[in-house]
Amino acid sequence: MDRYYARFSSNHPWLHLSFLAIVAAIFSISCYQLLVNEELIFAIGLVVPVVIIPFFAMAANYKRKYMHD
Repeated sequence: MDRYYARFSSNHPWLHLSFLAIVAAIFSISCYQLLVNEELIFAIGLVVPVVIIPFFAMAANYKRKYMHD
């Protein structure tokens, strides 16, 4: 699956950057809400980047090793 996303990110770099921006926004908003409201329900937003960022890293690793631009 990381191979497909690596190809997708090469063909559509603006969509890839928007996905990264969305993940960063989810993390930032969740951190803010967790600090301000002090409710643990906002910790779910911290789990989303923890799951998605390794996927981005695997795709970037594949792209660096096997896809030569």
